[in-house]
Amino acid sequence: MRYLGFFLWACAVFLPATSGASPLSLAGAQRIAEQRSPSLQAQDAAVRAIRAQEASAGELPDPKLILAIDNLPTDGPDRFNLTRDSMTMRRVGVMQEFAAGDKRRLRSERATAEAQREAAVLAAARLNVRRDAAFAWLERHFAERQLAVLRELARESELQTMAMEAAVASGKAPTADPLAARLAALQVEDRILEGEKNVARATLSLERWVGTAAHAPLDAPPSFDRLSHRHEELTRELETHPHLAMYAPMQAVALAELRLADAARRPDWSLEVGFAQRGPAYSNMLSIGVRVDLPIFQSRRQDPQHLARQAQLEQARSLAADALRVHAAEVATTMADWSAAKLRVERYRARLLPLADERKAVALAAYRGGRSDLTTVIDAHKAALEIRINELTAQAELARAWAQLEAMLPETKERP
Repeated sequence: MRYLGFFLWACAVFLPATSGASPLSLAGAQRIAEQRSPSLQAQDAAVRAIRAQEASAGELPDPKLILAIDNLPTDGPDRFNLTRDSMTMRRVGVMQEFAAGDKRRLRSERATAEAQREAAVLAAARLNVRRDAAFAWLERHFAERQLAVLRELARESELQTMAMEAAVASGKAPTADPLAARLAALQVEDRILEGEKNVARATLSLERWVGTAAHAPLDAPPSFDRLSHRHEELTRELETHPHLAMYAPMQAVALAELRLADAARRPDWSLEVGFAQRGPAYSNMLSIGVRVDLPIFQSRRQDPQHLARQAQLEQARSLAADALRVHAAEVATTMADWSAAKLRVERYRARLLPLADERKAVALAAYRGGRSDLTTVIDAHKAALEIRINELTAQAELARAWAQLEAMLPETKERP
């Protein structure tokens, strides 16, 4: 009655909170994670910011308004008078700077490449969020699967203990058998506590990505033995893959910076037009002037900038080559992991699990017939449990490799 009361209390507390929750699928968890990710929101803001600046990158700078007083006397009878001296002028004008050569076009190209780089970073970050959310979902899924296996074994152990106690009471079994069975059951219960802790930790890990939806029951998992992308798609044209697409615009930015450094050796210039008003007795003046930069110390100013930009371009190219190698190796190793895990799961299902169940049945039949002792039965149950746990571990490895491969390319339509 005490256990029954605790069960009814638990149902009253927990069932109302979860009974109305719809199952959380793997794809649903990934969608929620994308919507809730602060890192994606930050990167999206970065993309919008750079695109807003892209339109103005190739424009001329704003013109400058000039307001001045020239040749104002500071002593004598006309000091601080604006109209008596013939040289005193009140001047108003405008000045416009002009970039030499193709600097405006290069600045526009640099801004475009920067926008493309930030957009590529956003696409890669989105795939990373989907991958990490999938890892969290899979962690909870397999933690629950393992806990279900342990609880199933615990029920079997309890039934065996009850049967052995009845056999001892009827004089058909040794007195020590129920004690050995009870010890084995307690060991399983200890593993159940560890499994419940793993489920709780996995739920909290999933909560980071999906919020309160992490406490909903999980939907059925997808098929992990089939990939959305063919092997040749994962290994062909790697430069266009989302995790590598940022390196092409990164090199374009560095190249534009190098060309701008070359263009800096050609001086910019500005045009200035001004109107100067003098006293009533004197004529007003119109001024037109041109200002030109004088890059006469290029070895100390422009040349170091050119060398720095050239080194940055070499760095960008080297980083792209290294990332290409790393990604190609990751595709190959992950594909190997997925294939090996797939074979292991098939082997467990086809041979090891049936053999373990058969051994359990034979050991139990031999014990009931008096041809074996209880230790053989317990060992057979332990071996079967370990094989089932190992099979779940192989499934988890298969699922993790599957999620990793799925995150290497965006989703595609279902293929025939």
